[in-house]
Amino acid sequence: MSSDHYRGAAVGWATGATLVYAPIAARLVDRRPLPLTGATVLDVGAGTGVCETPLRAAGVATIVGVDLSYDMLAWNGACRPPAVVADIMQLSFRSECFDAAVASFVLNHLTDPVGGLRELSRVVRPRGAVLATVFASTSSSANRDTIDEIAQAHGWSAPSWYTDLKANAIPLLGTAAPMSAAAADAGLVDIEADEGEVDVGITDPSALVDYRFGQAQFSGWLASLSPRARADFRCAAKDAIADTMEPYRPRVVFLSARAAP
Repeated sequence: MSSDHYRGAAVGWATGATLVYAPIAARLVDRRPLPLTGATVLDVGAGTGVCETPLRAAGVATIVGVDLSYDMLAWNGACRPPAVVADIMQLSFRSECFDAAVASFVLNHLTDPVGGLRELSRVVRPRGAVLATVFASTSSSANRDTIDEIAQAHGWSAPSWYTDLKANAIPLLGTAAPMSAAAADAGLVDIEADEGEVDVGITDPSALVDYRFGQAQFSGWLASLSPRARADFRCAAKDAIADTMEPYRPRVVFLSARAAP
């Protein structure tokens, strides 16, 4: 995980993808294994800030963001916590300097998730919290797939980094069992890993289209289209799922654990 594949994706992510990622981030923070009132928390893979609101609601005093993408961290940067550009595999912080670390949809980018979890554990104080999420391997949506098919029909092709991610990284933690095992191998304790559907509140076709096209694998292609072509394409995607739309409930694997004493 060393290249910034999210360059240019911040606006779409903040206005579209966040529709799904923000509700899941709130669920993740709710699973904290210890109170976070007054805590200092590292938000790894902070992106455009979906974890910031639930962390503040939990009473966190200081949030520090980390992301590989400067563009994502710079979005609305004047109103956000301090942040640094860094790779989860080599976090630029001394050991044991945070009360907790949160990694919302970061481990699914890694071919060495144990190494990523070990690095999160390193920067967290003894008995501090480590929270993480990835999408489950069983997460599926016919409507989401239809949107992708419409994009392909209009000229989109998945970038190589995305196909490589789906083939080599995403499957590694696709159920609770490998997530739990990875956490144990990283030296974490009090591990709780589970999988389930999350009702993210998306029931409208337009919202599902905005979520899907807010993701980074579409950003370069969408930017290459004229405003009229983008609008026509979004209408085609929305119309394609209008009659089959049902609440979007992705399946998510959640991890709550603590650093060793």
